[in-house]
Amino acid sequence: MTLPPTLLSYLDPWLAFLAADPVLRSLQMAMIALGTLAVFLVFFATRDILLRTNSFPYMLFCILIVAVLPGVGFLLYLLIRPPRTAKERELEQLLRSMLADVSARKSQGKKPAKADA
Repeated sequence: MTLPPTLLSYLDPWLAFLAADPVLRSLQMAMIALGTLAVFLVFFATRDILLRTNSFPYMLFCILIVAVLPGVGFLLYLLIRPPRTAKERELEQLLRSMLADVSARKSQGKKPAKADA
């Protein structure tokens, strides 16, 4: 497969970083792909742990374990992360308190208060 000369002239500075040997070029491309995957896993774990906890040491530990051991560390992170986000826990607590309020009103014989729209 040949590329048009205008495209080759544009890609020439970028291709200069790659080796001329096809085997070495394949290894370089594999290393670029693995590096990109490692960066993605660190960013994903960082975003996820920020949503799940407010504990800075726990956040730091999770981010470091994924950064130091990209593949295995990410799998370990999936095992030790909190099962729900902070918003989900707040919503569950609010729902439980509302249900407790409704059941308390029922036991007193009062009608439940209507929610404002």
